[in-house]
Amino acid sequence: MNEFFIPALTNLCDPVSILLMVGGLAGGIVIGALPGLTATMGVALMVPVTFAMDATSGLVMLGAIYVGAIYGGSNSACLICTPGTPSSVATTFDGWPMCQAGRADRALITSLLSSSFGGFIGTAFLLFLAAPLARFAIKFGGPENFWLCLFGLSSIAVMSSGNIIKGLVSGGLGMLVATIGLDPHGATPRFTFDYYPLIQGVEVIPAMIGLFSISQVLYLIGSYKPFLAQYNPTLGVFGVVARELFGKCKTVLLRSSIIGTLVGMLPGAGGEIASIIAYNESKRWDKRPDRYGTGIVEGVASSESANNAVIGGSFIPMLTLGIPGSAVAAVILGALLAKGIQPGFKVFTVTGELAYTFIFSQFVVNLLMIPVGLLLVKVLVRLLRVRLTFVAIGIVLLSVIGAYAIRNSMLDVWIALIFGILGYFCNRVKLDTGAMALGIILGPMIEENFGKCVSLSKASRDSVIQVFLDSPITLILICLTLLSLCTPFIMHLWHQRAAAEAGLSAQPVLTVPEDWLKDVMSGFFVLLISVVFFTQIFELEDVGRSYALLLLAFITLMGLYLCFQGVLKRRRLAGGVSSDEEPVNMRRVAVIVVASVAYAAFIPILGFYPSSSFFLCLSAIILNNSGGSPYVAACLLTLIMCLAVWLVFAMLLGVPTPEGILFQ
Repeated sequence: MNEFFIPALTNLCDPVSILLMVGGLAGGIVIGALPGLTATMGVALMVPVTFAMDATSGLVMLGAIYVGAIYGGSNSACLICTPGTPSSVATTFDGWPMCQAGRADRALITSLLSSSFGGFIGTAFLLFLAAPLARFAIKFGGPENFWLCLFGLSSIAVMSSGNIIKGLVSGGLGMLVATIGLDPHGATPRFTFDYYPLIQGVEVIPAMIGLFSISQVLYLIGSYKPFLAQYNPTLGVFGVVARELFGKCKTVLLRSSIIGTLVGMLPGAGGEIASIIAYNESKRWDKRPDRYGTGIVEGVASSESANNAVIGGSFIPMLTLGIPGSAVAAVILGALLAKGIQPGFKVFTVTGELAYTFIFSQFVVNLLMIPVGLLLVKVLVRLLRVRLTFVAIGIVLLSVIGAYAIRNSMLDVWIALIFGILGYFCNRVKLDTGAMALGIILGPMIEENFGKCVSLSKASRDSVIQVFLDSPITLILICLTLLSLCTPFIMHLWHQRAAAEAGLSAQPVLTVPEDWLKDVMSGFFVLLISVVFFTQIFELEDVGRSYALLLLAFITLMGLYLCFQGVLKRRRLAGGVSSDEEPVNMRRVAVIVVASVAYAAFIPILGFYPSSSFFLCLSAIILNNSGGSPYVAACLLTLIMCLAVWLVFAMLLGVPTPEGILFQ
């Protein structure tokens, strides 16, 4: 490494390299903050540009875009409760409550500093421990990855400690939804309900946009708030957050960064799993785990440090073994191969100057992210001063184009809308949309590795159970999974004991009469889904059928339990207690639902921009609650939004928009 140290630093001091890092970082942050535009898409869009550059400059720019996009997802996660990238799902759990409490700047700066720290730690592992970690990563096969995904899924028990059953059934529903499409084992259509386009399956990004973005729009429109959230700027907030993070939260940051690095180097894992596991572990080892989800710094820090540490981890197997640890690393690997560079251990000797320039650039990028991110934070918080109605319908517009951009398919737009309505209903009956999102993300990985284990047992003539338990790594992961599942019960017993010693009652008091109705409604909803999917189960075969049957059996049992629990609550409920829920304007919710469905229906006929213009203008007029004339404001909003979308998506990023029969 010593012989390449000076040349690598010299390359980084080149003004062109600095400009590429700053430009790639800023562009990546913008891409990550826009729902639906993933880090993979941002890096892939810029790969053709690198063909006109030398290998070093191109690799440095792509790495900067990757870092910026993963961090950028936290901005929308905090400000509008919409993860810009799937790896920012866990950031919404505490980032959005902080924003609602008037501490948006605190949430954004926490995510910025945590992201920078996590990225720095991940790159340090890449620099000093690449070889041994790569050898450890290749030991992960089907059984190990299966249990790793189950360990990530077990975090639902901690995430939903207030109602574990609803959390588990939400996760099961997400896994069931993920089975729609082609059976990965038999390549036969599954749960398509004779609708051919569903053979594509349910893409993760449109489902996330629906569950977190559109459902949040319905919640906001139904509220009586004039603005997205209050904003109370704090003087010297950067210093306050920095002292708190690197003072009280050192352990959280370091633990989450290490988790992110280790998960990132496992092919197919990624920032979604890393951030959820890190958040789960931070909550598990906190002295007051009940604070998580209420808007605390530790929650944002654990998620963001983990998903940014994944970046350095994903480059470890890519550079040392030629095996990408993430989808973005796979795109960058393709760019390297196009330049005639073959990744492997020789990359550190034959092309050592390139390798170490890239690694050192990751350190520099994570440091540059702080001033660049701070500048963008000052711009983004102004979003909180825009009227809620305008922000909400603007989110719908961005959600539509973001969902369409994934596969250039209107099916994804409808998936986003359906999951938006579904997410709103689930929030009303207290089903956990975060757990459902986790099930959608991890479901395909669990099924794929489950199938690998079954195939391995047939090839080795061992039992499936023996294959699942045949490795020390799997035994460790099984123990961690069991510990994760048992944590809420252990904490409950501990709280009961503490309450008994203090002479207090540890029994929960039922105060809201609607609780029993929500349990019954959620139970019937789950049973209805089970019946609908069960009608298609007989068309499946072998592993695909077994996996789906296990899921349906679990979900059906949970649905029956929720109905039974609701009936029991109703029987022991004392009368005369009023609900403490916020009032909801269902008329406004119905208006935005109908308008959004009509918007999606007219896009194939009129085209994207005419349909968007009608949607923005009419929605702004109908939903106006400012008391003044809405026509001028609606026309200005329509003009500004459509022009901004055209400039950013069509001209700058080259992202296609849906075309119509009448207008292209």
